[in-house]
Amino acid sequence: MKKVFVSGCYDMLHSGHVAFFEEAASHGELYVGIGSDKTICELKARKPINTDAERLYMVKALRAVKDAWINKGSGVIDFLEEIKATQPDIFFVNSDGHSPMKEQLCKELGIEYIVSKRVPHGALPVRSTTALREECRIPYRLDLAGGWMDQPFVSKHHPGAVLTISIEPDYEFNDRSGMSTS
Repeated sequence: MKKVFVSGCYDMLHSGHVAFFEEAASHGELYVGIGSDKTICELKARKPINTDAERLYMVKALRAVKDAWINKGSGVIDFLEEIKATQPDIFFVNSDGHSPMKEQLCKELGIEYIVSKRVPHGALPVRSTTALREECRIPYRLDLAGGWMDQPFVSKHHPGAVLTISIEPDYEFNDRSGMSTS
């Protein structure tokens, strides 16, 4: 039986990932390299929703997957050590994961390179983590409590009550947020 290798982050595991794994496994035994938390932070400039340990547990639990691990490298080709050790017959990617660098690596290593189309299972919708992140925005709101100003220096100049305000951003808060205090 042929060995099939896939690699990715698989954060926010969804039906699109499962359909991708099933399609890849239709070509042979499926081995999955998972991007580490560190790699996701470097490539996507954000922390993963699920830790690499959680993602590994979920991916290994899928019946289409023969084995899975956390890739040891970093960057777009974080799986270099693992692909050389596994020696797959096929490297399977979807159109989002395709890159000339991956294709060239497969040529050099004598691995068949297959680019899949994103095909959902049955009547399920097409899913991608990027699309889910857009759909599942958690609303953020910052409430600041009011009260009476009780600082002698400030009260000397502007005595009285402090206002309560509520701020709800109208842009992607996670991409542009930070916290500071005084």
